[in-house]
Amino acid sequence: MRIADDVATGLRKVPNPYKALVTAKTHRDIDPSAPPLVVHYVHTAPTRSNSGLQTLVAQFTSVSDKRPEQLTIADVSKYQPQIQQIQSKITRYGVSTNSLAKAMVKNGPYWASVGSVYESSVISANSHLQPGQQRYEAVYPKDTFTSNMRAILPNAPWVTPQKKAAAQKFIEFLRSPETQKIATELGLRPGTPGVPLSAKFSSENGVNPQAKYNSLRPPKPEVVEAMLKSWQENAKKASQVVVVVDTSGSMAGSKLAAVQATLQNYINNLGPKEQIALIDFNSVIKPPVIVDGTPKGKETGLQFISGLTANGGTSLYDATLYARDWLQKNYRQNAINAVLVLTDGEDSGSKINLDQLAQELKKSDFNTDQRISFFTVGYGSEGEFNAEALKKIAELNSGYYSQGDPEKISRLMADLQVEF
Repeated sequence: MRIADDVATGLRKVPNPYKALVTAKTHRDIDPSAPPLVVHYVHTAPTRSNSGLQTLVAQFTSVSDKRPEQLTIADVSKYQPQIQQIQSKITRYGVSTNSLAKAMVKNGPYWASVGSVYESSVISANSHLQPGQQRYEAVYPKDTFTSNMRAILPNAPWVTPQKKAAAQKFIEFLRSPETQKIATELGLRPGTPGVPLSAKFSSENGVNPQAKYNSLRPPKPEVVEAMLKSWQENAKKASQVVVVVDTSGSMAGSKLAAVQATLQNYINNLGPKEQIALIDFNSVIKPPVIVDGTPKGKETGLQFISGLTANGGTSLYDATLYARDWLQKNYRQNAINAVLVLTDGEDSGSKINLDQLAQELKKSDFNTDQRISFFTVGYGSEGEFNAEALKKIAELNSGYYSQGDPEKISRLMADLQVEF
């Protein structure tokens, strides 16, 4: 686990940090000497990330006081309420552990004071701190997972003697002290005995070179499946995302068709705890269409997609503010509230400028109780849209900017959906 350094001491005193997160609202609830900082937690989505799945299993292990291999499907149901309490502290999910660790440093402890990430991510983030950025420390639960990278030589008819010999040489190269030394410079512990840790493994980088913990084994496959189902349908933090879609004239043709196909996938993949408000804009901002993960909700969303047409200008700033204002009025309590903006052009015709928009968005950022994040997608080639403006909108509100095109927009939007 990765903790802001001013609250790490308190969690180190706790033998079972995940169990502490079930009831704690602030870090002072865990340690009386800690600051009264609200617990805000992040980890990657267990449906898309190895570390996220390990984290979910570790949470069930922690609250049940059972080894993972001892857990049953009945245990998953029994301890689901405690997992839901932990998940209620989530700021957002994600697909990349390293990206989440970097976001913790960039956005600070009011965005996330605790995160479940790899030890190497702690080293990497602390190695590149900028002035004024929060330092984080690793806390090692007494029972946790280790992510081992294995090299496996299959015994199969298609493995010829030549292929086997080549594979053995490659494995010998990977296990050699010289190669393992390179791994330690990247913040990875060596897999070959006798290879010393690099200087990266230091308290200055927030880790303990001599960390001691019990390494967990995976549960039965059917139990893992039950955990994922429980998380998706019950424990996962709910979300409400306003998806703002540019339908200006420049979106005509293959651009709009690709966006429509992408939105169709997005809607079809909505879970039972996810709700979106679809807003399309050009020179005019259309009223939101509410879509949820029910069959009726998805049908409403697909009707919205089929009715999209490209024409008019790009009132980007006005549409962005409209989305935030709608979300404020329709704020979903105990949920992730966010705005996702997709545009292929620069603003034209808005009543406000970028600086005015930025000032308005600060009123609902992560220094307020609303904690509304923004994610922006520039759709098309560089130069067709104002990338710097989209970066500013996202980064001021603890989100991020991405560039997409018809070939990769579907994957990009699928990754963004996992954030919520």
